[in-house]
Amino acid sequence: MSKNKQLRKQYRQFDEFFKYMLTLNRSALLPIINYLYETQYEMTDVVILIENNEQINLNAPEGRFDKHFTDLMIAVTAQYDQVQHKQVFHIELQSRHDQTMPYRMLQYGLQYAQKTADYTDSTMTLQLPRQKVIYPLRRPSGKNIENIALKQHGKRPFEFSFESVYVDEISDEEIRKKHLGLFALFKLFNRSLETDDKLKRKAILEIAYQTIDENYTEIIKLTEVEVESLKQVMHVMLDSSADISKFKHIRKEAERIVAERHRARAEGRAEGIAEGRAEGEAKGLAKGLAEGKNEIVKNMLLDGTLTDEQIMRFAGIDQAELERIKKMLK
Repeated sequence: MSKNKQLRKQYRQFDEFFKYMLTLNRSALLPIINYLYETQYEMTDVVILIENNEQINLNAPEGRFDKHFTDLMIAVTAQYDQVQHKQVFHIELQSRHDQTMPYRMLQYGLQYAQKTADYTDSTMTLQLPRQKVIYPLRRPSGKNIENIALKQHGKRPFEFSFESVYVDEISDEEIRKKHLGLFALFKLFNRSLETDDKLKRKAILEIAYQTIDENYTEIIKLTEVEVESLKQVMHVMLDSSADISKFKHIRKEAERIVAERHRARAEGRAEGIAEGRAEGEAKGLAKGLAEGKNEIVKNMLLDGTLTDEQIMRFAGIDQAELERIKKMLK
């Protein structure tokens, strides 16, 4: 395989990875819609449909009939003022700049808008979806074109444009604040591309697992199988050289792992209860000793006759622990 073909295959794999992540669960997708389009939807108030937008590839070689599909055409219907309000959002995922992107976005938008065209007298009115191009990888080099100027003789020019968003340039603080856990995973994936070191990639994978647990078991509650699916996707991309064919079996693998986990819990429950009781007693004793030591140190400090060095030596604590107890007295 030539280098160019290999590169194109890799980019297709990346795009499939990003699309899989964004379509796994609508609860995880909604915060991203709210962030990208500055909406304030609540999951309990909307219906989200990921719609099919089939597109004929007019640039296909002669004799070949190709169909393209937009990455994500998302219809969100909200009920307020006793009326249903529908907005359509188009998210296109790109791994690299493409100078034909404006043309493609206009083509995708027109193809979708034609389905709901409004005909009055001699006019056909089309409502384009709200469109964004998302670059999950680092900002690609080269010129990025986001506008089209359509000119027609004797008519005013018509301008079409869209906005590009670079995930890697969104701050970690913003990602945490807006609950954009999937974007955090994209950024971790970017970091993994910078190294071939297996230990570093393993460390990044562990951070990815922690990110998934924090975002999708505590903040946005996905099912156990969906959480495990996210972990398996990251494992494939970080540990298996992005073998995209494994994506077909991700959910089955996640279901198998979860089933085994439940079986192990059931089998070890009796033994675990006994071990847990013993561990709980040990932790309770350790906590009691620690609290007792805190009280002793507090009394030494309140007495005022001992130096810090003497208190640390007598109590067996370090400077940081002493300062922590001092703050408790303030």
